[in-house]
Amino acid sequence: MSLIDERTTQDFLYYANSVIKSRAIPRTEDNLKPIHRKILYTLYITKLTSDKEARKSMATVGEVLKLSPHGDAAAYEALTRLAQWWKLRYPLVEMQGNTGNILGDGAAAARYTNAKLSKIGDLMLADIDKDCVDFRPNYDESMLEPQTLPSKFPFLLCGNNSGIAVGMSSDLVSHNFGEVADAINYYLDHKDCTISDLMQFIKGPDFPTGGQIINGEDLYGIYTTGRGSLKMRAHYDVVKKNTKTQLIFHDLPYGVEIDSGVKAPLKKLVVDDGYEVFEDIEVKKVGPRNFDITITLGKNANVAECLNLLFTKTKLQNTIKINQTVIQDGEPKLLNLKQMVEYWTNYRSGIIKRVAQNNYDKTSHKLTVVIGLQKCMSDIDLLISLIRNSDSRAAALQAIMKAFELTEEQGNAVLDMKLSRLSKLDLRELNDSESDLKNQIARLSKLIADEKERDAVIKADLKEIGAILKDDCRLTEIIYSKPAEQEEASAPAMKKEYLVYTDGVIAANEQVTINGAKDIRNNLVASVIGYGNIITYNAQGELCPDGGIIGGFEPTPQTKWIVAVTKGGNIKKTSADEYKFKRNEKSIKLKDDDEVVFIGPATDDTSIIVYAGQDHLLRLAVKDLPAATRQTLGVKTGFTDIINAFAVNDGDVVVTRTKDNKMKFTPVKEFGIDSRGNKGQLLHENTVEIKFFDSGRDDVYVILKQGKPLVINKSKLSTKSRTASGASVTVKIVEKIV
Repeated sequence: MSLIDERTTQDFLYYANSVIKSRAIPRTEDNLKPIHRKILYTLYITKLTSDKEARKSMATVGEVLKLSPHGDAAAYEALTRLAQWWKLRYPLVEMQGNTGNILGDGAAAARYTNAKLSKIGDLMLADIDKDCVDFRPNYDESMLEPQTLPSKFPFLLCGNNSGIAVGMSSDLVSHNFGEVADAINYYLDHKDCTISDLMQFIKGPDFPTGGQIINGEDLYGIYTTGRGSLKMRAHYDVVKKNTKTQLIFHDLPYGVEIDSGVKAPLKKLVVDDGYEVFEDIEVKKVGPRNFDITITLGKNANVAECLNLLFTKTKLQNTIKINQTVIQDGEPKLLNLKQMVEYWTNYRSGIIKRVAQNNYDKTSHKLTVVIGLQKCMSDIDLLISLIRNSDSRAAALQAIMKAFELTEEQGNAVLDMKLSRLSKLDLRELNDSESDLKNQIARLSKLIADEKERDAVIKADLKEIGAILKDDCRLTEIIYSKPAEQEEASAPAMKKEYLVYTDGVIAANEQVTINGAKDIRNNLVASVIGYGNIITYNAQGELCPDGGIIGGFEPTPQTKWIVAVTKGGNIKKTSADEYKFKRNEKSIKLKDDDEVVFIGPATDDTSIIVYAGQDHLLRLAVKDLPAATRQTLGVKTGFTDIINAFAVNDGDVVVTRTKDNKMKFTPVKEFGIDSRGNKGQLLHENTVEIKFFDSGRDDVYVILKQGKPLVINKSKLSTKSRTASGASVTVKIVEKIV
């Protein structure tokens, strides 16, 4: 190898090492690149904290250039990124003026905007003046800058960051602070915990732009290896407007801008590729941050095909890379989830120890001075005389050290004190001060020596931050397309036949004895769920809940939709593919005063009967309902104060009961298909209850007031039209449900 080859190789290695360590890859301690650290420190030393007035960004950029050799444009771009909510889950800078937007518009020039630290930015720099981090000279050695920030806020886990170096890259994603705090607290109490243990708290990334993670089953592998990719999709609703359909997208995958990620590729689909089914796109601001993107489809558009096209050709569905590579102990390392939690807590513990040591040294000095002053208080006249008659400060120091038996530190402290202050000293005050200082030293000594004491401080800090953030809800939904290996099965396989009681009790077909009960005026249950995996739900619309069960169903391979109906009159259908049927999975968004009365499977041939008392019911075709995501309200049925609802097909029958305890079967085909909002169809005037009946069974199940089941044989009930009266029934007490 020639000399020039050797020199080139060596210089390139120096360059690559410099880019990796000093520019592109963030550090474990604070998850910041050098330019971001310089910006935050500049805001701190210029006193632009969150409680102060913001200052022109141009002035701040000028101060940043004292630490950074790069140009003002690069510094301002980095400054605005720290303030943009769609790029950082927890912005570190607060800016006034136009900082750009998620549409894709850029920020205004630096002379038009003002900047200061946000409250989270303050936390990143807390105690930096207490010798808790190492400093180094800046590029021209004219001033010092911190090598890391104290990072009281766990930005390593809560902050988005990415960088491309030479031969490696880093892509860190944000998490919800509340989940991170819970995981850290758990780790501090269980240092031997596993990644699965931590994932009880950290469910997955939480991006500032919301969206859905649709491959949640991959998260365990990502958190174990430190790298992987997430498939993200925008939340959407399908809304029918006159004869046309609208697709309304409520958020975006992280890193996607509306103009370049949605509007531009959609225009290409229409203009270049000829997809005229997309008639219009409208972007509307909703709230202080988010935008709704409404795409209007043609009259006969196939909604499923249009959605698939949008998800494949635009960035309404996108892939997010995760690569947890950071600089740790001066070297790039790929970290798993537990290591990230562990390294941050260890770093914070070290910061707390250094702050305690700094306070200990200052407090020890104060105590030493107080003890010296106590000695001098015995004869202030002598003290003044010795100082006045000395030829120099050095002579005075030696004289008072000898006369009062002071150390050099105590002697200098006495000489530095103003005479006016010395004359006001009170021995009692000094004694109290000595006691307080000794208590402080004892506490600081314990904090320095005991790791558990420092862990307690970390917990207290996290609680304090939680109070600052207040209601910090998760923005990103996580969907599992298949059960993760570390998860429990969502519902156990059941081999017995089960009934769902409307009072929330599930009973198997075990022996039931009822003595002397003939009252059937409460809660007719006319459905048998079947065999296999029983998916239960509660009034809050949660599937597989821990309690409060009001119903259940068994999805089959033919299930296309899951339909939910609420007491307040809303109905919603959602693709069954969006459900994972896991514990406490939400199926519908509810208003504060609303609750679920029915959730069940359906196909396009299914219809939903909605009953609200008052001798009327609605029969709504599932195929006519707009499809929507799980976390939406749905649409109005036209009824309010709904008692119950159920899914039926044309060949089914329903069983009704009147006030005088007459019951009858009525074929579903007796009821026509209604439109949402009409008055519904008339029943017999005395009807008080209507339920779906499994036509494949011979028995009707009845729940008594005391919540126990009876059986009425189907042959004892008449089949009559919807407005006719039923037949009187004498209930037979049975010993066993068969």
